[in-house]
Amino acid sequence: MKKSIKLCSVMFTLAGCCAGGIFSACADVPASQGAEAAVSPVGKALEKADFLTKDRPNPKAKYYLFLYSASWCGPCCREMPHVVRTYRKVRQTDDVELVLFSCDKTEEAAKAWAKEERMKFPIVKPKKGNGIPGYKPGGAIPRLGIVDSTGKVIITGHPATLLKDWRKYCKPEAGKK
Repeated sequence: MKKSIKLCSVMFTLAGCCAGGIFSACADVPASQGAEAAVSPVGKALEKADFLTKDRPNPKAKYYLFLYSASWCGPCCREMPHVVRTYRKVRQTDDVELVLFSCDKTEEAAKAWAKEERMKFPIVKPKKGNGIPGYKPGGAIPRLGIVDSTGKVIITGHPATLLKDWRKYCKPEAGKK
């Protein structure tokens, strides 16, 4: 019986030390490291957007690659396999997200093209990008805009050119130019 009491008291002592160690270790972590990144203005707007796909963008990304493209556009169709391959690299980072703004006339056409090309990135429904900071409808397609989390457009251009070097535009210094 005495051994049982000693064993129990040792276990409670160790348990108390472990719990105290865990809590004190957490208390030593600065708030900036312990807290999660905040949802940005672009992220908040994207959370409310209408998507064709079940895929959703990371609302806490620091940069967004906004692609404007359509199934009826020959250059867009030729460019899409490259975009799909590049997205495999983009999605490996939490700091950057690619979002396609469909310029198709119908949701059905956009969905069929997404399935055919095996697009695994978020696709905003046609004509549903209003209210998203950095969203710039109109102009020639295919077009890619690299936008920071506040909606400031860093650069726009042809996807073939910009996707080659997307990393250099998605750095804190890039937004300050």
